[in-house]
Amino acid sequence: ALLLNKEETVLKDMRYSLEQVERAKPIIAKLLNGGEIKAVEGNDDEICRMLDLTCGTDYFQIYSDKGLVWGIGSRFQSVKSGYKPFNTFTIRKARESGKLTEFDKRKYAIKHNGVYPFLTMHGYYDENTREILSLAIAKTVDIWECIENGHCKERYTNQNQIGQAVFYYIDWKEFEKQGYQLLKYEKT
Repeated sequence: ALLLNKEETVLKDMRYSLEQVERAKPIIAKLLNGGEIKAVEGNDDEICRMLDLTCGTDYFQIYSDKGLVWGIGSRFQSVKSGYKPFNTFTIRKARESGKLTEFDKRKYAIKHNGVYPFLTMHGYYDENTREILSLAIAKTVDIWECIENGHCKERYTNQNQIGQAVFYYIDWKEFEKQGYQLLKYEKT
């Protein structure tokens, strides 16, 4: 098998994420009481690229009838068939390259009243069937506060992965236990 370079891996991951959000639209609409989800990620528009790359906003949840729009940062991860999803929010803490991470960018934006996704969504899907196994949505500031208060753990990427990184992860049950609101779907 041919190994993918880092850019090809990022594009493949983005394509899978876009596909999963498309599949998850009915679940997202139910969790967020309607609205329409629109992709920012992967859009060639200059403002969309800036919102994605600089602010971490991958999607907008638009409520035209209410004149309301929420930015959403998202992550979807595959799970091997037959395995349970991790059901965590996973936020990159550090990169081998030393470049800023989503944690750094969001922390800075929150502290300085900048633009960041109001909501963060994390979903898991079966790698073979692509079926959505679980999905959770929470306020971004709540996730960062939970991390800052030490209600998270750290995980390192596998040694064979291109570009080593460290991630914070917060179990959804722990998040709720700490009193934060969590909107979630779990396949039964």
